[in-house]
Order: sequence, then structure tokens, then C-alpha cells
Amino acid sequence: MILNVEYISAGYGRVQVLKEINLEVGSGEIVCLVGANGAGKTTLLKVVSGIIPSIQGKLSFNGQDITNRKPDYIVRTGLSHVPEGRQIFADLTVRQNLILGAYVNKPKKEEMEKLFSFVFDLFPILKTRLTQKTGTMSGGEQQMLAIGRGLMSQPKLLLLDEPSLGLAPLVVEVILNVISNLRSAGIAILLIEQNVNAALHIADRAYVMETGRIVSQGDAKTLLGDDEVKKRYLGM
Repeated sequence: MILNVEYISAGYGRVQVLKEINLEVGSGEIVCLVGANGAGKTTLLKVVSGIIPSIQGKLSFNGQDITNRKPDYIVRTGLSHVPEGRQIFADLTVRQNLILGAYVNKPKKEEMEKLFSFVFDLFPILKTRLTQKTGTMSGGEQQMLAIGRGLMSQPKLLLLDEPSLGLAPLVVEVILNVISNLRSAGIAILLIEQNVNAALHIADRAYVMETGRIVSQGDAKTLLGDDEVKKRYLGM
């Protein structure tokens, strides 16, 4: 397994959100986190990427202990986080945003061009927008850029938080197809996605969260066919 989350607990101040979470992601695997708003899904991604410290447990990534390490260190190990809400730099161009995504590894010119090519193969529209300020782009283009920027750090694992939020159905289809294709490139994905049905169709496995705990887990297709899980936790 490339990521091992062992008995992780965390929260905000005195408010405990995560309660002894255990989770694994394998190399080149898509794992989906599902559950109602407030279940702790986003908090878990923030703990994994070092934004929020854990108060208990251990995080191992690619054979290294990354428990409570700083985000820049975690990015250098090969883990990238694309947060909910995109958080791109609206006053910078597409090119500048992408370069910032690669900054932590300081790639040489030739390697940078290869990274650009990789992103443009996934999202051709970005190549035509290189000099455009990102604040003037559509929501779908901004989301593509956010994912592309995350890929510029050459991750082995990509954390994606609600990549389809607020987007048109055709754009959602494009983004979910890209996520599925990243598996073929050997990039593992830990995904939070409001479109549970679509997410479970592309995922290998899934974990269901409720009030800070894992309450169910298994093969994504099995969970998708479980009427009790769908009714109780997935809103389907």
C-alpha cells in the first residue's frame, strides 16, 4: 500500500472530528471517501496532506512516516492535494499557476516541458489558455487547472476534494474520465466526490464515513449494489 492511515484522530481545537480512522490506498488505485456533509472527509484529507495535525495515530506514505510533517515536505515525498474550491491564483495566468505547482521540486526546463505536456494531454483546453488570467476562466476550466497544478508536482498519490462541485454535467464527465485515466499512469487517487454514483463507478474501493468514523468499506461495485448502504449513507 502506498498510503496507510492507522488509528488517526484529529479535530479543530477541542472539537474532535476524526475518531481512530484506518484506511489504505494501493499504488495506482482509486479509493473513494463517501458520506454526508460533516462526516469528516475533508478533515481527513487535510490531515493526510499535513494541513491539520493529528492528535493520535500514524500516517505512512510510500514507506515513510509522514505523521504531522509539514505540507511542503509531504508534497516532496510525492503526495499532492487538490482542495475543495480549487484555490487557484486568480490574478496569475494558467502558465504561472502550473509553474507554482511544480515549484517545490524545482524541475529543470526540459522536465518542466514534459510536465506541461502531460497536463495538456489530459486537459487540452489549458494549452490554449496559457496566458489567460485564471480569474476570467469558467468554473470547469478552473477545476481542470487545479487538478493540472496538482499533477505538476509529479505525485504518486493525488488527493481530490469534490472535483465536480458546481460544474456542468459534460465537464463532470471529462474530469471523472481524466481521474480514471490517471490510474493508468500509475497515480493513485483518494477521492471525495458528491456524485457518489459516478465516483463509485470509477473507483476500485470505497470507505463510508459517518460522524468521524469509518462505518463501512469494501469493493466500490459491491457498495454500489448494497441497498442498505445506499439508503443509509449514500443518499441514493
